[in-house]
Amino acid sequence: MKKIVFAIIVIAAAVWYFDISRKMTETSIRASYQAQIEALQRFDAKPLCDALDDSYQTTVTARGSARAPNAKDKASACAELTRTLRRMKTLSERTGGLLEPDYDFEIKSIQLADDRKTATVEIASTMRIGDMTLARSRSVEHLIRRLGRIRSVQSEETVWAYQPE
Repeated sequence: MKKIVFAIIVIAAAVWYFDISRKMTETSIRASYQAQIEALQRFDAKPLCDALDDSYQTTVTARGSARAPNAKDKASACAELTRTLRRMKTLSERTGGLLEPDYDFEIKSIQLADDRKTATVEIASTMRIGDMTLARSRSVEHLIRRLGRIRSVQSEETVWAYQPE
């Protein structure tokens, strides 16, 4: 009897690990992005870095700049994100919240694979301080889900940064 119960537990765990924990829905993807926006608003880079797979690669193209597209892996993307959020938090604290960024994002499309284990998401986002737009971006994210967590494995992003007048 103990062997049968153990076998059922092992089978259930295997089904969860290899199938159920790797499937995504549009709702789970939207919730994941909402959690990322909330982390940005808290200036918390850890959940944002945790949402990147160990094999993460990104290419960022800055429009209006003479710089060539910038490629990053998870470590360099997280280091830059941590540094940027730390600076924004300092700016917000020193101005009593007057210069706190506001983020807006719109998911343009979600394409789930037939097995729902991978997805491609197109996103448009905007960062503002007050009425002033600082940057806009368009990105295409390639997602997977491992151990119940949605992670980005690849991203291609185009950013437009604006100079205040």
